[in-house]
Amino acid sequence: MFHSSGTIMFFPLIDVLRGFAAISVVIFHIISHFNWDSFPKSGPLVWFRIGWVAVDLFFVISGFVISLSAFSTLDKTSDRILYYRHFIRHRLARIVPLHYLTCLVFIVFIMPFMFFDHRAWWHIITHLLFIHNLFADHQGSINGVNWSLAAEMQFYLVIMFLAPYLKKVPWWGILIGSMIVAWSWRAAVFLTTDLHGPTGVFHRFVFETQLPGMIDEFACGILLARFVRSESGKRFLTQNVQRLWLVPLSAMCLVYSAQRIFWHHATFWDSFGMVVFFRTYLAITCVSLVLLCCCFNQKIVVKLSAPLRYLGTISFGVYLWHLSVIMSFKHMDWLSGGRALPVIVIITIIFAVISWVFIEKPIMAYFSRKLPRND
Repeated sequence: MFHSSGTIMFFPLIDVLRGFAAISVVIFHIISHFNWDSFPKSGPLVWFRIGWVAVDLFFVISGFVISLSAFSTLDKTSDRILYYRHFIRHRLARIVPLHYLTCLVFIVFIMPFMFFDHRAWWHIITHLLFIHNLFADHQGSINGVNWSLAAEMQFYLVIMFLAPYLKKVPWWGILIGSMIVAWSWRAAVFLTTDLHGPTGVFHRFVFETQLPGMIDEFACGILLARFVRSESGKRFLTQNVQRLWLVPLSAMCLVYSAQRIFWHHATFWDSFGMVVFFRTYLAITCVSLVLLCCCFNQKIVVKLSAPLRYLGTISFGVYLWHLSVIMSFKHMDWLSGGRALPVIVIITIIFAVISWVFIEKPIMAYFSRKLPRND
């Protein structure tokens, strides 16, 4: 959808992608936590066995959406302090309340001993400050899925300060710079971590997924934001009819080839090429999916996708609540993987709807005051 000034403001089908990504992570964790060995190992459903890559999709979407928001705010004001306040207010309102609430619920119902262990309070503090992903012992210690929120918040700080420059610098500078940083970081992690130690792949995973190691995924989203804001991008999304078959075909080919590459190197963490380079290819694949959602803004498509878009609306809650639900049910003997799937998904969605209606939406509405124009 285009604002009257021509600035692209909102792409409704992005929420469909968010919803699918959130459900992918949920099913992936159900498969792993309930040891669901009979889950399909081939065919379309095999996607959910690698549902963790949906987090990479979230990072690309964040790079895209947050950049659009930051660039749009900079279009409206030249006052940097006003821009910073507006950006910080919106990002904190979106992320902090539900993160704190789900951490609290996780501790109370899953790990209550943390309140009585003085050593555990450092874990709580790092989670409150969104720096828990910087410490191997802290990442995953409270509601493990929120490791990605730390990387997200750190990216928000980067984009807040660099958006005025990212809005203007040559696109190839962003691409090359992000790849150099990400590849160098991931190569260093690969060469300095040992898979044969007591922690196995965990330390390699922790350090690889810190912000420098994921910056190419965020950067791909930034580049797509730059494209859709450009005149050529606007023409492509409104006038180029070929996009209606070219983009879906390209996305399908990229998704298929990404899965083929992964399953050919499924051990992943022992491969230098996979650890260092695969996420870049995955980011390009995710960009194709985001662009696909941008290409289909017809009213009938938007209307028919309403239920799926609502799942995307509550996807943040789905992502943050589902592990607490899984941990509450995983030790019940009668609940096998197949039985757990509908139970976990339904209860998670109920929690997500409740938190959206009574917590997230009111807080966001309160803090989403319009930015006064200051040209």
